[in-house]
Amino acid sequence: MDGPGKTAPLLLHDLLTYDPRYEDAAKRNLLTTPPPQYDPRSPPKAAVPYRNCRHDLQLKQEQSALPQKGTGPDHNLVYRVAAFCKKCRWHFDFWVDLRDNGAQNSPCRKVNHEFPLHHFIFRGEQDHQRSESLGGHNKPRTYSFSCSAPKCPVDLRIRISPPCFTESDKVLLTNDANLRKRWERSKALIGDRADPEMAKPIDAPNYLNTYLHDSCKPQKGKTRIPFLNRKFIKTFGEDCDDILKKLGFTLAVEQEQDGTTTNGWRLPEPSEEQDPLESLEPTSRTMVQDARYELNAIIMEFPASEPPTTRRYPLDLIPARSYLELALGCDDYELRTGGRRETRSTSISEEDHPYYAGLGALADFSDSLLLFAYKRQVDVDPPNTPYYFECLKDLAKGRDSDALSTECAILASQDLVTRQEINQAYRTLAIDPSHVALLSDVIITEQYKARLSDIGPAQLEEAKNALRVIGIARDSDLIKRTASSTIETYQEALAWLNLPDSAVASDDMVTSMFTSKLIDHPTEEPTARKAVQIIADHRKSSALWQWLETGDLGKIEMDAAEAYATLNIPDRSTRLVPEMLEEQVELMISDTPTNEERLRIALKIVKKDQETSYGNGAAPNGDSSHPPGSWPVGCRNIGNTCYLNSVLQFLFTIKPLREMVIECEKHFQDLSTEALQSKRVGRTAVSRARAETGQQFVRELRGLFNQMITATGYNVQPERSLAALALIRGENAPVAAASSTKSDAEHVGLGKIGDMPVSGPMLPPGFQSNSRPPTPADSVMGDADGDADSMKAMDLTATADEPNGTADGQPEQPSRLPPPVPPRRQANADIGLKELEETAQQQDAAEILNNVFDLLSCAFKGEEVLRDGEQLDMIKRTFFSDVTTVRRVEDKDIPKVDLQDCVSVSTNDRDRSLYAALDEEFGLTEIDTGSEKYEYFEKTAPIQIINVRRLRYENRQPRKDESHITLDKVLYMDRYLKKTDSLSEAELYELRKQQWRLQKNKQDLLKRRTLLKETEFKDVSLPDVLDETACVVKNLKDLQPEIDNGSPASPSEQGDNGPVTREVVSEHLSQRADELRPEVAEIEERIAKLEQQIDFVFADCKDHPYRLHAIFMHAGSHVGGHYWIYIYDFQKNIWRKYNDETVTEETEENIFKKLQQARPPTSTGIVYVRDDVATKFTEALYRNPIDQQGDVEMTDAPDVVNMDDITSMEVLQGQEVPLQGQEQ
Repeated sequence: MDGPGKTAPLLLHDLLTYDPRYEDAAKRNLLTTPPPQYDPRSPPKAAVPYRNCRHDLQLKQEQSALPQKGTGPDHNLVYRVAAFCKKCRWHFDFWVDLRDNGAQNSPCRKVNHEFPLHHFIFRGEQDHQRSESLGGHNKPRTYSFSCSAPKCPVDLRIRISPPCFTESDKVLLTNDANLRKRWERSKALIGDRADPEMAKPIDAPNYLNTYLHDSCKPQKGKTRIPFLNRKFIKTFGEDCDDILKKLGFTLAVEQEQDGTTTNGWRLPEPSEEQDPLESLEPTSRTMVQDARYELNAIIMEFPASEPPTTRRYPLDLIPARSYLELALGCDDYELRTGGRRETRSTSISEEDHPYYAGLGALADFSDSLLLFAYKRQVDVDPPNTPYYFECLKDLAKGRDSDALSTECAILASQDLVTRQEINQAYRTLAIDPSHVALLSDVIITEQYKARLSDIGPAQLEEAKNALRVIGIARDSDLIKRTASSTIETYQEALAWLNLPDSAVASDDMVTSMFTSKLIDHPTEEPTARKAVQIIADHRKSSALWQWLETGDLGKIEMDAAEAYATLNIPDRSTRLVPEMLEEQVELMISDTPTNEERLRIALKIVKKDQETSYGNGAAPNGDSSHPPGSWPVGCRNIGNTCYLNSVLQFLFTIKPLREMVIECEKHFQDLSTEALQSKRVGRTAVSRARAETGQQFVRELRGLFNQMITATGYNVQPERSLAALALIRGENAPVAAASSTKSDAEHVGLGKIGDMPVSGPMLPPGFQSNSRPPTPADSVMGDADGDADSMKAMDLTATADEPNGTADGQPEQPSRLPPPVPPRRQANADIGLKELEETAQQQDAAEILNNVFDLLSCAFKGEEVLRDGEQLDMIKRTFFSDVTTVRRVEDKDIPKVDLQDCVSVSTNDRDRSLYAALDEEFGLTEIDTGSEKYEYFEKTAPIQIINVRRLRYENRQPRKDESHITLDKVLYMDRYLKKTDSLSEAELYELRKQQWRLQKNKQDLLKRRTLLKETEFKDVSLPDVLDETACVVKNLKDLQPEIDNGSPASPSEQGDNGPVTREVVSEHLSQRADELRPEVAEIEERIAKLEQQIDFVFADCKDHPYRLHAIFMHAGSHVGGHYWIYIYDFQKNIWRKYNDETVTEETEENIFKKLQQARPPTSTGIVYVRDDVATKFTEALYRNPIDQQGDVEMTDAPDVVNMDDITSMEVLQGQEVPLQGQEQ
């Protein structure tokens, strides 16, 4: 589908009224965009702005290759018609290519009854970014069109160029005051040689025309003008130099015969004449010719009283319109009876009815041509067929045309409906037509069924017909079947009985709704029984089958088939993960608490069926077709910490980190007091206890990594102590855990499955539902910070002269990571499962990864010391970037460099690309009154982690932002760097400023859109609120004005207008809504266009590519859900999904597409790897399975294990064994 087009006569008509100077005022490009759809209820608006020039095009013969009258379109011809408007002096070049293009070898022509005219579709604009930049309306623009007829090869290009002489140039050349100043100046320069009279206004254009004429036909002695020539100096002086240079004149110093030198101007040196068809681009000769045409037009504006001898070398002007009509094949199209070929382009007051423009036609078209235009519009733009049918139907009536009326009747019999009929159908069902884009087919059928209970038999047929019209308009089988009272699918059966989804609708509810339906509509019993039959067959419900036969539901318990259907599990043969199943059921219960009993019964039956089919063992790897040694292992969930497993799988794929962990003893920090004295991690001095905790964690992680390498099965189980250490925010791990003092009622957040808390993304600690919403932190779902020891952004530029890292006395701005929150209860290595989960529920994947980096840096010795004493190590080199935040205060830039392990971005409730989110994060933003900031990378990490903020607040309540982030497999970081390989810092800064200007425009539009779309009513825009208010007011009693106590509308003030009635108020509200609604659509379109322009600014910056490596995913709400991770294997070139113990291959389509469902999975963390180290730094598959070395005797273990006693142990196949070379 190409969108609407225009016939050749309308395109030419629009071109003759299109004025690029006032395009912004018109709010659309009259030439390339279709006219807005006409609304008879809206006040009439001029199709062409009053200020637009009605062009009078004149031919530029030497630049044209013209068509000839009486010769039809030739298969090998190309026409070029070059013209300019003698009123506004803009230039128009038409390039019409009729050459064959494969099967397209039959141009449209009058003798072709099927395609008598060209019907042009706009194909695009060359270099549209330049034309849409600042001052773009004053730059040349080239538009491309092609004929929509299947076999027509015609392509059309129209180049529109601004005048050589601007209005300010014209004033400079001809204004009397300017000429007088030059005359006075000439007297000072050449004294007595000065001309006794000042130049006339006509002289400058006349002399320039002469000079340019001479330059095209150079003669010896006429190639230069002495600067002090008395006529030249009084006419042009020194202030016209820029005009002369623009025309190609050059300054030169000439040596005379007597040896003296004089300054002068050399005439332009135009290029040789060339074939007009050689190129549409201008040459130096065509530029001189264009200037002459403009000068002649300026000269002709002077009154005839000017002496004719002053007009030298005039150009003959020939109107260009007839040649344009010939080239476009519309010079003799068929006219309506009594019609005339219009010249409305010269008329300000006369316009066609807007329905003609809607069909891409003119009012003088014959009936057959008007029908042709209708068919072309429908063919290229099917979604708007109702509007085109409305145009044709209304014009047939206005023309009183029997032929068109007959055609409209035939089309109506073929189920075509007009836009007005569709809107009336929606109103019949009490649906506002302006809301229909937001309504699904199911909602519309539900509204129809709701109306049936309020209407009698007489109105039933009217409602059915209205629904039928809507079904035709939406091309919806569901609506059409509902209108004809037919039911085919399970969902249709539920909808017909007014039942909710299958998880809520029990069998006894089905029979109850059946009875209720028949009470209202007793004649519908056959349809109602069919609906019950479909539901029974889908559920395999013995109870419903029995009811259909006997009328008695009985006391048949739910069977397995019904239980699976109740939990929306389509395939009973699929092996399910019990923990995930329980999580899903808990989410369903939170959505429909009244159905909890039925859902728990279904859960119990499904779990029992699964145990019968598969036993109680752990589920195998999801892709068991791979031998264990050739496939990564999964990590079993040890307590609803699925996000921890995602982090562990990601860390394992980072080759240098994995190798360092496995050989950790070589890299451990010396724990002596002297060695730790200067060690700082996260801007905090590292104590011995904290370093020991870090080393303990690394040993546990080494054990897990060894399992993942050597396991002979499909999955392994991380030790509980590893999970506890990963959750630590401090240095108290080795001590025994204190019992929790909080009651279950005091815990806030995820709720429980059974008696087990559900972990995952969580509200910030201390948050209460009735408290003031805290500022969202930079984590994925909640706060990404812990206590004062967490890894925050580190200031590397603070000096002794700037206390606390501030500069110029300004208070320190918050870094990318949030301020510390109150300390959490600490986890430790001996923690119990329930206590571990209570600690885990306060952290998410981003926070755990942050803590892991902290532990690793504490455990390993440093390589160097950074500027603030921070330790530089492998973790910093691999994952941390230097980010410079530039704060701009009163035009003074204050830079501050931070060391950051991630970048956080927001979606702000809008589907957007990752580039758009990063552009907003790094762009110029206002942080307080008179202060702005922007950011860039001083140095990027080889592995760049990007977290997506998902927690938002609405009406003081938290919720998850489920907007989709579009990801590119390659992310070019150039635009976010200080400088690149090909762009200096200054050049990149200039591009940033260009982007900031566009972003500022976008922000202004977003504010306006927020004002128009966001109201106190959820998902209802301001125009819709006004419409609904108008409906309410219309049904109220007349509003009488207050007349006492200083009322705002006393009788004397009203005059003869009388009281304000509900009709007046309602009409004004509706009118205001109609005015605002197009503005909302226009703003959305402008925002989308601006985002494209913003992205295009850096389109050529591709020196620093990063490749997508991993995506952390979350499904659920802000209070619970499930995590998994996608990881790309650069060696095997495949994606895998790591879902706890299951590792499966995944397609890119499934990973990148946006799912249209409730609570869709969303990305929460994204990892990119620099292209040059992608295969060096990552290795997703690293396996070396070993056979079990005999059985290990199992002995009783003490209740409390001292972790220091098992530092020489590692875990193999879920069993602890001594390290090689050590005794047990």
